[in-house]
Amino acid sequence: MAAQSQGSIMHTKFDLEGRRMTPPISRRDLLLAAAAGTLSLESLAPVMATEPTGNHCDTDPDTSGPFLVKPYVQMGEAPRHLKEEQIAVLWHAPDRDQPWKVEFRSKEATDWTSVESVKETQVVVTGIPPHRVCEAILQPLPPGAIVEYRVRRGENVDFTATTRSRAAVNQSFRCVVAGDLGTGSPQQRKVAYQIDRRQPEFMFVPGDLVYNHGRISEYRSSFYPVYSQETASAEQGSPLMRSTILLGGRGQHDTQAALAHQPDAHAYFLYWSFPLNGPPLEPAGPHVFPLGGSASDEGAFREAAAKRFPGMANYSFDWGNSHWTVLDTWNPHIDWTAPALRSWLREDLARARDSTWKFVSSYMPPFSSSTAYPQGQKMRVIVDILQDAGVDIVFSGYAHSYQRTYPLRFTPDAIPAEPVRDPAQKVPGQWRLDKQFDGHERTRPDGILYIVSGCGGNPQLHSPEQTNNPKTWQPFTAKYEASTHQFTELEINDRRLTLRQISLDGEELDRISLSKP
Repeated sequence: MAAQSQGSIMHTKFDLEGRRMTPPISRRDLLLAAAAGTLSLESLAPVMATEPTGNHCDTDPDTSGPFLVKPYVQMGEAPRHLKEEQIAVLWHAPDRDQPWKVEFRSKEATDWTSVESVKETQVVVTGIPPHRVCEAILQPLPPGAIVEYRVRRGENVDFTATTRSRAAVNQSFRCVVAGDLGTGSPQQRKVAYQIDRRQPEFMFVPGDLVYNHGRISEYRSSFYPVYSQETASAEQGSPLMRSTILLGGRGQHDTQAALAHQPDAHAYFLYWSFPLNGPPLEPAGPHVFPLGGSASDEGAFREAAAKRFPGMANYSFDWGNSHWTVLDTWNPHIDWTAPALRSWLREDLARARDSTWKFVSSYMPPFSSSTAYPQGQKMRVIVDILQDAGVDIVFSGYAHSYQRTYPLRFTPDAIPAEPVRDPAQKVPGQWRLDKQFDGHERTRPDGILYIVSGCGGNPQLHSPEQTNNPKTWQPFTAKYEASTHQFTELEINDRRLTLRQISLDGEELDRISLSKP
């Protein structure tokens, strides 16, 4: 298997509506320059002022009822398997005292168990009416159990749903992966409907949960309405979030805003409850994207986010016999050549040595054939760690396409001498490809599979003309599909994994199997 070297391709950018972006420099690049320290936030004021900073017309929800956002299920701060599992239930409520009571029971039980307390966090940001994020922990739960829960105020039952607790090591499970979601588009709603039909136990988003800047107002207009419907339909979306645990990493659009101009930004750290077992990072330290706001705005944000900022930027978790490591990658301040970050990654994967399957989420794809975004190779600097640890699959977003590589092993031409922070960084090198693996007759790959699954809802697909057009692919690419919106499904049964790529119409676009002796 001969080693191959990558050539250079021109880098073209597109905006959300699919228009080609040409010089002068774009607003996105100005933000990136500010984040990297080459421009001040103050110098961007004239540019930023051209974008409306108020809420969308439909983002001020009705405050007369109990909920601003109906309950949804989360993993919470429990990255590892528990003998008695738990589920976090979150919801958003108007900023007033209400007599909350949360109860739950497993499918086999007849009596309800009451949650001891409901944690309420007040969110106060400029431009958004104060509100509360409420959280209740359902515990103890049998692993892999169907669980019914309900949220009450006094004697009134306001909400009831069912979910499933985390699968134990010896239990099979199904999950889905889809990146680049939250625009509120018809395509996003159709994908959500198809995901709901598959009934996954959890959904993982490599990044870009919501567009364009990860704001509270954008979650309210373009995210929650799609996944918090009362019933599932291709036109409206689904009730996915009340039953399916959602996990995710930060992408470009979850990361890049400054509180000085969008004070409701960085909602990732306010609205999710993921594990807090990542590398120790200080809020104003290196590797952390700056909040970029006034002292009062930053103080209010930190009070509401608490230890989730910046702790939730990187984390890991177990599900069934799999281990998932989630990395902050687009952030132009984080440098994955830094010894402390590399040590954390090595140690995290080493602790998962007994897991049958190891997955890594890297929003920036280390290997991509997209002619729209060929340069974002910065995360190749950790591939040596992933190879040493026996990682099976790396999931990415960023490029709005589905891409699957051959199993590959990579050696960089040189170890970068300087920090690698720029999302457009190139890291050339040599790869060795396992072209004997076909995912059907030969199911034991020699190397890591790199999957881009970035077609979850943004209307603009990247380079659809590359679909079934191998002459436009890099040598490491085995499959490229960007003709329609889609998501990735994983079905894991002990030492066999089946990966399917499903379109927004329910069509199977790709299928492979992996097995282990």
